[in-house]
Amino acid sequence: MTDRSYAELSTSPHRGAGRRRASLLGAVACAALAMAAAPAMAADTTSDAAADATANTAADDADAVPEGSVGEIVVTARHRVESAQSAPLAVSVVGGDFIAQTNTNNFAQLVKFVPSVQFTAFNPRNSSINIRGLGNATGVASDGTEPGVGFYVDQVYFNRPAQATFDLVDVERVEVLKGPQGVLFGKNTTAGAISITTASPTFTPQAVGEVSGGSYGYFVAKGAVSGPLVGDVLAGRLSLSTSRRDGLATNDFDGDKVNGYRNFSARGQLLYQPNEELKVRFIGDYSRQTANCCYQVLAGIVTPPNGKNYRSIAQAFGYTPVVDPYERHANANNTVSAQQESGGVSLQADWAQPKYVLSSITAWRFWNWWPRNDVDYSPLSVMTKADQVNHQNQFTQEFRIASAGENKLDYVAGLYFYREQIKGYSTQRYGDAASYLLFGPSVPAVVANGYGLDTTSSADTTSYAAYGQATLHLTDQWRLTGGLRYTQDNKKGRFDQTVGGGAPLTGPLAPLAALRAALAVPVSYKAKTDDSDVSGQLNLAYQATDDILAYGNLARGYRSGGINLSQLPAGASATIDPETVDSAEIGLKTRFLDRRVTLNVAAYYQRDKDYQGTMVVTGTTKTYLANIPKVEVKGVEVDLRAEPNRHLSFYASAAYNDANYKSYPDAPCGLENILSTSCDLSGRPLAGVPLWSVSAGAEFRQPLTLGAREVEAYAAVDDSFRSSIYSNTTDSIYSRLPSLNLVDARLGVRAADGGWDAYVWGRNILDKKYFTARAPGLGNTGAIYAALGDPATWGVTLRARY
Repeated sequence: MTDRSYAELSTSPHRGAGRRRASLLGAVACAALAMAAAPAMAADTTSDAAADATANTAADDADAVPEGSVGEIVVTARHRVESAQSAPLAVSVVGGDFIAQTNTNNFAQLVKFVPSVQFTAFNPRNSSINIRGLGNATGVASDGTEPGVGFYVDQVYFNRPAQATFDLVDVERVEVLKGPQGVLFGKNTTAGAISITTASPTFTPQAVGEVSGGSYGYFVAKGAVSGPLVGDVLAGRLSLSTSRRDGLATNDFDGDKVNGYRNFSARGQLLYQPNEELKVRFIGDYSRQTANCCYQVLAGIVTPPNGKNYRSIAQAFGYTPVVDPYERHANANNTVSAQQESGGVSLQADWAQPKYVLSSITAWRFWNWWPRNDVDYSPLSVMTKADQVNHQNQFTQEFRIASAGENKLDYVAGLYFYREQIKGYSTQRYGDAASYLLFGPSVPAVVANGYGLDTTSSADTTSYAAYGQATLHLTDQWRLTGGLRYTQDNKKGRFDQTVGGGAPLTGPLAPLAALRAALAVPVSYKAKTDDSDVSGQLNLAYQATDDILAYGNLARGYRSGGINLSQLPAGASATIDPETVDSAEIGLKTRFLDRRVTLNVAAYYQRDKDYQGTMVVTGTTKTYLANIPKVEVKGVEVDLRAEPNRHLSFYASAAYNDANYKSYPDAPCGLENILSTSCDLSGRPLAGVPLWSVSAGAEFRQPLTLGAREVEAYAAVDDSFRSSIYSNTTDSIYSRLPSLNLVDARLGVRAADGGWDAYVWGRNILDKKYFTARAPGLGNTGAIYAALGDPATWGVTLRARY
């Protein structure tokens, strides 16, 4: 198969799309059924340009896709339109139709279909995305460092993980690239990249809409319209989404239902295409999430080695704690909420010539975050306020040139500029129970009561990069690819903390001032980093037959140093070192049984030096950045998709991922070792990373006649499994989450031509009771708090398209 260039995707003319529709249907009909069921398949409701790419790619194949075979998957992550089976890298693709049919509304739900990806979130700001165990250590987010996984929407980089929590609407496909990325993408990343492509404006009128309702007040409405605005030169597209769900738990303190949400998203686009050579796409988007989350429940009470007793502490204030977490009862005396908004604009211009295409992508984005917290999650007034507000904006500019047509040497090269500014404002206040809980019953309440801190922080990042990749076609079967990237990153930050409040500690109380100072002291400092690096990759691929590809890949990834923006514990530095990852991978991609079965296998080894982690001082609200000396990851991934006949399709993906702290001799300690100053976690597993993860599913279809209409009845099931994990970087036994298996199902009827779909669905249909996070509470008193996973839920969805 000959790869089509990115130029051909960029300049596939939209004019005359209606006349081309009949020919496109013939090219994609053989793939349509499989696209509906397998998560690794691209959507069959792509934009005209992507549909043209799909059709032409299939036509270029030496052997046309046989009837009933698993359909061709098109990816563009390497800036070339190519079959996923001919791309010599580990990439998973989740199609837009599958996202819609499984009621996958956000990225957190999406990752269960890609076992190599881990997503954890204590709340939207404190989210982390890992691929193959690397990316960001599970824990509290920091403004002074960058993600190890690149997150892109329509080729625009989103730097804050919280920005990845928007509702998915009008998505064409999601591509997950595994391993270090930097020679093809604007931002350098150590662990991988996630690229979301949304549907583009079309010159043929289109409309799609859906509405869902279900248990716990669940409601979702989504829609998109697209069509010409000015003849065959200017087209537009508008996509809207609103979603809500009532609370899944009750806060006993005030009786409110909590852990619900209200979300809204909008995206508007203009496509200007005056001729065959030039295409300009303008995108503006906005999303807002409002949630009364994230309340945690009391999951256990233990006796820590420091001798504290949570039950006696609580009873001293008239509170009798009840440990029954799966009854879904929280008990917090302060409001907990998470509100954020994000949005931006981007302008992409592609100018194509017979042998190359020039691209420019300009984007500006913002993110605002304002929460309310009760970090002790109890009715005790330990902390009356603990809020971190953020305001972020970023500007990116990328220039790229890519070869077009068939060449002995294909290439992509680019220049990239990135500028980010983020400001933080934090407020903490201690209540009348703080002295007792934090210091002991003999310490008067006046020591902590009313005392607190206020901080302001800022971090400015400027990054420049030049990158390039070239593929030499040695023979018809052998391809050698090499890439290099130079990155220059400059960061500067400032942190200022003031303290105050509370009664003066004078006279007999003066000796207790040291205890008050342990809570917070005035701090002010500036810090900066100036890092540069050369990274790259080398890839050798062998196309044995049209259906068998073997490849090997060596890569180095790089992440610039970071800046601490917090009160630092003794021995911690205001800056942390850059992180580097050396990766080796071999893979095999195959299709057989008349392409009814696709089976891909990849094995990899990654060695990470100076892994950047966010450390949480157990039992406190204090966090800081630090380097973990060495991390090692090795594993195997298997991806299977099959469609034995027109009635049945199924998929199965599995990942064995052994991720360990290779060297971590001075790690923070968990509650069970709280009296030790440090713990050696060398050889222990990385937090948040399961050793085994599996996703599998199947769909059975039966054609029927409903009156004069041809329809299809179907039943489908999706199963996801992960082995046990630790949800805290200390690997504390009190943060361990057992293995988890969740089953979803759906049953429905849809039009044979895809015009409408109606089905009932259920998530976690076996009503598995589980936690998504678990950790010791404030003060190391023995209280263990946890975030609850969703119970069994059900709903009905109606969808139509024109």
